[in-house]
Amino acid sequence: MNLKTYNAPTMALALAEVKKDLGKDAVILHTRVYRVGGVLGVGGRQVVEITASDQPPARAPRRAGDGSRQKPLEASSFVPASFERFELKPAAAATSIPAPASIPEHPVRPGAAPTPRAAESPDRAVTSPSPKPERSEKPAATPPSPLRTPLPTTRVAAAPIDPDALAALAGEMATIKRLVGHVLSAARRGNAGDATLGMSEPLFDMHLRLTESGVDVPLADSIVGSVRDELHSSELEDIAVVTRCVERALAAKLPVVGAVTRASREQRGRPLVLAFVGPTGVGKTTTVAKLAAAYKLRHGVRVGLITSDTYRIGAVDQLRTYAQIIGVPLMVALSARETEQACQRLSDCDVILMDTAGRSPRDASKLDELATFVQAASPDETHLVLSAAADQQVMTKAAEKFAALSPDRLIISKLDEALDFGRLANVVHAARLPLSYVTTGQEVPDHIELANADRFARLILGGTLEQPEAARTEASAI
Repeated sequence: MNLKTYNAPTMALALAEVKKDLGKDAVILHTRVYRVGGVLGVGGRQVVEITASDQPPARAPRRAGDGSRQKPLEASSFVPASFERFELKPAAAATSIPAPASIPEHPVRPGAAPTPRAAESPDRAVTSPSPKPERSEKPAATPPSPLRTPLPTTRVAAAPIDPDALAALAGEMATIKRLVGHVLSAARRGNAGDATLGMSEPLFDMHLRLTESGVDVPLADSIVGSVRDELHSSELEDIAVVTRCVERALAAKLPVVGAVTRASREQRGRPLVLAFVGPTGVGKTTTVAKLAAAYKLRHGVRVGLITSDTYRIGAVDQLRTYAQIIGVPLMVALSARETEQACQRLSDCDVILMDTAGRSPRDASKLDELATFVQAASPDETHLVLSAAADQQVMTKAAEKFAALSPDRLIISKLDEALDFGRLANVVHAARLPLSYVTTGQEVPDHIELANADRFARLILGGTLEQPEAARTEASAI
């Protein structure tokens, strides 16, 4: 028997060498895979080693005393179960890749016949190039290939978790959440060295609440920075103290008028004139009606209305309906000259409210025309009305363009339609105008409130607009 050892990078190449050298009837006696080169098992290349023979090994001699009368098999027909015959088939007829030969427990020395293991079954099917004996046992079914044998399914019952392990897991999850929040906050700002680094966990949580509600990052950094400078290290760990300080710092960033301008003819010698300007669809006419009702019904003063909104269909009729319900006179002005004349006709009133046509912030000519109407009325206060339902960029751009009309107060309307309140703080901060009123619905005259910085700050930090008692108390001051 001719034994040879072949080395190749892959099993396929090694088998090709065996076939080339020993022929298609070669028998594989031993295979192994190892690596050469590398350092401490890292790197190197794989080597496949095959030991093969050109004929099957001879059968081991029978032990003395064996009384079996079974007809002996030919030497070439016996192959130990630990070896598998290597058969090469044409590529067209091949249906599956043969499984690698199993490795015997004891390596076979060249020239020595391997001894079959006693534990192996003699019924295992073995192929041989020699003819079948006249008397043979019925071959057993070939066992399935190890590559196709499904792995057994192991079911493991979940072990109960003790309270200490559960608490430790909750702590780890909280830490991960906090770290992810830091990463997201830093990524959003694009600056790893911002004001949030090194702050306490309660203060960082408040910073996240501000930014998640829509407050711009620079404004949120300014608020939490002032709180961090104000409090001691022990106070910065108290969530209640930090929350109150953040609310107070946020309220300080929201300038408000804080009081209703009193209509006193004795001080001015003429009526108090209030003009209302703003883009289209922000609710100027409804706001004028609410304030007219508040002045007439709650303050008991004489009120007059002027409208120059003759462009919008039904605008005059809408305000006339309100004027009839409240019981106040209404004048319609089609030009700056008529606006001045209307103010003279209402000179016996204590307060005059002037409604103007909505104008697009991009239409410079219409804004200039609107400015002539406002100047003709010589208002004591000019209120810029912006809708909370609009986008922040739209509101900021409108405040920038309407600055040409010299507004000195800001009204946020449709607060009940706002998606979030944080971006309103950005608009107020960018417009640099004090808040005079906010409207919270369409009902006249109830859904209007005197702007309150503390209430606005609570809304931004997660409060709800539906606060009937507080809203009624604050609105009663109008």
